[in-house]
Amino acid sequence: RIIRAVDDATSLPTTVKIRSGFDEALRDPVRIGLRCQDAGARAVCIHPRTRTDMYSGKARWSEIQALVEALEVPVIGNGDIVCGEDARRMRDQTACAGIMIARGSHGDPWIFSQARAALDGDPAPPSPGIVERFEICLEHARNAIEFERDRKRAIIDFRKHLGWYTKGLPDGRRLRTELFQVTSLEQVEELLEGYLSHQEDLLTA
Repeated sequence: RIIRAVDDATSLPTTVKIRSGFDEALRDPVRIGLRCQDAGARAVCIHPRTRTDMYSGKARWSEIQALVEALEVPVIGNGDIVCGEDARRMRDQTACAGIMIARGSHGDPWIFSQARAALDGDPAPPSPGIVERFEICLEHARNAIEFERDRKRAIIDFRKHLGWYTKGLPDGRRLRTELFQVTSLEQVEELLEGYLSHQEDLLTA
């Protein structure tokens, strides 16, 4: 009823994102997808886990393929895309019309250009170095602050992104401990600049 009501209320295409079911007993992505299509969905995106799975286990890409074969509308695949090459594998294995990247982009927004290259059969662009990574992180933080009225609340909410951007860096745990306490953009800038200076000192020591 919700899909039909939305579709009736707008001239824009109505799209739907689904999971494969609530739990294993109710797992039936094709039936769910067909009902969405019948209700007016112009495209269906599927994350092939159940609601109770949350993010555990592996996404069943075979269910994306099953939905592609069953539906007339485009099917968008989602789930377990953590590098550009994963996007190519999903397309090749499922024949999906599009790919949605979610958690794989956390702290790694360059995954989109790498996925585009993989899908086009081009060499993957390199991941940025630490300096460029921090520049992208700060640009992201500034955009987040611009979007919110409460600057302090915005930067507190952004702490999780700071953790993702600094994952895997040398001595990253110490840096994250400090970043998870910031309440202003200026503090973030100071900590990232200090980290870079410390790393330069180590390289020249």
